[in-house]
Amino acid sequence: MIDATPNALRRRLLMALGLAGLASGPVGAATEWSILHDDSRLGFEATQQGGEFEGRFESFSADMRFSADDLAASRFDVRIDTGSVETGSSQRDSALPNDDWFNVDVFPQATYVADTLRATDNGYAAEGTLTIRNNSHPVTLPFTWEVDGDRARMDGAVVIDRTRFGVGQGDWSDPSVAGHEVRVVVDLTLSKAE
Repeated sequence: MIDATPNALRRRLLMALGLAGLASGPVGAATEWSILHDDSRLGFEATQQGGEFEGRFESFSADMRFSADDLAASRFDVRIDTGSVETGSSQRDSALPNDDWFNVDVFPQATYVADTLRATDNGYAAEGTLTIRNNSHPVTLPFTWEVDGDRARMDGAVVIDRTRFGVGQGDWSDPSVAGHEVRVVVDLTLSKAE
């Protein structure tokens, strides 16, 4: 016989609501996002012999988990295929995968892993570790994040010293030949993961 008293009904309703909450995940859990590559750019700005140029990586993947109301559970794990670099110059593009630069035969990927994300006055900051050519250094990426329904837009930029990561060796280590400072640009369109 089913107990239909008001207290029993209330208990069953609360239990059902609790189970529904467990099934949908914890409230405020960081949302998983997928990058829409056709509308995204992971690039950089640098100088060669005093002239500025832009480049981008055509192939990269990322585990992106972000919610403004759950920064503690948010994280970025980005993997970049360094051999996919393009700068609009065939001479430069053929040189960058070589030993003095990315040395893609030995180090085919660069990574950026950020487990600490925090709010700032102008948006957010990801505190993580950038690894290129097996050289790892902390890098803080300031960024903005705007959500519109099931889509999000992330824009950020940070300046790094390429020589700390062993990128551009030999004659290329001379800053008058190629500038040491490189501005990394993150311009991503994302959708909520299915």
